[in-house]
Amino acid sequence: MKIFGLRNISYSYKGRTALENVSFDIHQGESISILGANGSGKSTLLYMLQGLLKPSSGELAAFEKEASGIIDPRISMLFQNSQAQLFCLSVWDELVSGPLQRGLGAAAASQRAEDIMQLLAIGHLKDRSPWQLSGGEMKKVALGTCLSTNPDVFLLDEPTAGLDPRSQVEFMELIAGLRKAGKTIITATHDLHIIQDLSERAIVLGEDHRLLEDDLPANVLAKKDVLLKANLIHEHMHAHVGYKHEHSHFGAHDHNEIKQEPSAFKEEQMDAKLKVLLEHWMEHNEEHAKTYLEWAEKARKEGNAALAGILEKIAKESGNLTRLFEQAKGKL
Repeated sequence: MKIFGLRNISYSYKGRTALENVSFDIHQGESISILGANGSGKSTLLYMLQGLLKPSSGELAAFEKEASGIIDPRISMLFQNSQAQLFCLSVWDELVSGPLQRGLGAAAASQRAEDIMQLLAIGHLKDRSPWQLSGGEMKKVALGTCLSTNPDVFLLDEPTAGLDPRSQVEFMELIAGLRKAGKTIITATHDLHIIQDLSERAIVLGEDHRLLEDDLPANVLAKKDVLLKANLIHEHMHAHVGYKHEHSHFGAHDHNEIKQEPSAFKEEQMDAKLKVLLEHWMEHNEEHAKTYLEWAEKARKEGNAALAGILEKIAKESGNLTRLFEQAKGKL
């Protein structure tokens, strides 16, 4: 099912262009990253998908009907500025407000709020005012309000901004769960190092507010000219496959989850894609081994000696993996 259809969408703020002639489709269950420098139109695009803005020109359809400009309860948006969507006196009130407005009874709304607090590990914030929270805590609560209505579509505007490394990993794990549940997830970001973990498709907006690229994340990251043109990297920046790489250590280099039609994998592209992946794995294999040992130490401290032993064994086997990657690369 097509969730959104955009045809030659443009939008201007008081004469200043925010989006120019943008066209693409989004289907149910897709996970998409919208990439672009600050001011390229990413947030504006999400506002239109949410129903907060209507295009200045062009056609926008939602759920195969012309968008009405009315906010659809099947769509929920996480704003870049979490304060923009928090208005209740307590975290608890924030989490029960949406379900109650959607018609859930008090008992069901309370249970959902409890489940979300446990999921996001924010139970200790239950009685706190949102305005007394740190930026990261506030963002978790805002995300909780999105989850509370169980929408079909999540629009996420710079969701990892302001989160500490542990919270970023937890967020990525949550998104992985939502993807497996069949949710449609559209994330606006300029954080290149998370997009392969986050999505199966990457759309790039240029500084001219036009669509610059629409491809697999690995392909986009390999196109240095596109990233330079979009002002997502600097030409003198240390690069890995054309972009600055900070490995997330979240296990989403599991490319089995990438859902693409067979036609998307043209034979002539496979060798190049696999070569990029093998080089990536080889380059970061040592980093991975260190990470396994770090988690093994944590597991041992928590009394899980069995898990610690397995992780330590994986770390020791990393040398063999490097040799296997070399062999595979030699067969291309």
